[in-house]
Amino acid sequence: MQEFEKLGLFYLGRERPASQPDAAEQLALYDSRDLVTHALCVGMTGSGKTGLGISLIEEAAIDGVPVIAIDPKGDIADLMLTFPELRAGDFEPWVNPDDAQRAGQSTGDFAAAEAKKWSDGLAQWGQDGARIQRLRDSAQFTVYTPGSTAGVPVSVLGSFDPPPVRDAELLAERAQSAVSGLWRWPGSTPTA
Repeated sequence: MQEFEKLGLFYLGRERPASQPDAAEQLALYDSRDLVTHALCVGMTGSGKTGLGISLIEEAAIDGVPVIAIDPKGDIADLMLTFPELRAGDFEPWVNPDDAQRAGQSTGDFAAAEAKKWSDGLAQWGQDGARIQRLRDSAQFTVYTPGSTAGVPVSVLGSFDPPPVRDAELLAERAQSAVSGLWRWPGSTPTA
């Protein structure tokens, strides 16, 4: 078992001092007990916030730690694009045809190249499709999308809709009763 598979240790990658490019890479492990209740990741554009956030979320999911992530840009939804078998056919529906064309490849060939790149990249970090499957088996991922139907739509405005009018007289009577009840509330003074 890899050292980073221990419960409570979040594997964030490997580190090597910039001053020693030939030095052996050390595992970058984070003790999950240091994330007491909340976390905030702040940094400049391109500094790796999203990558770090996704790594932390994946590690938390594998360890059974619940996560609610608020992501206005939508990058973290990529967590749902996990392909344990790393097959080209799994990648192909997500290939941008323009990217494939710019690379001078068909979408199938581009997808195969992406699958190989992911497989090779994971192997360099001591991971494989089995770990991706473990992630998928460890958590239920749901994307809530306010104002959109791309995920699970969320709208609080619908709760402010008026009730359906089946009987206009009954609705007027209920409104009158509610207003009269408020006027009789202790400490209230009717003004009408």
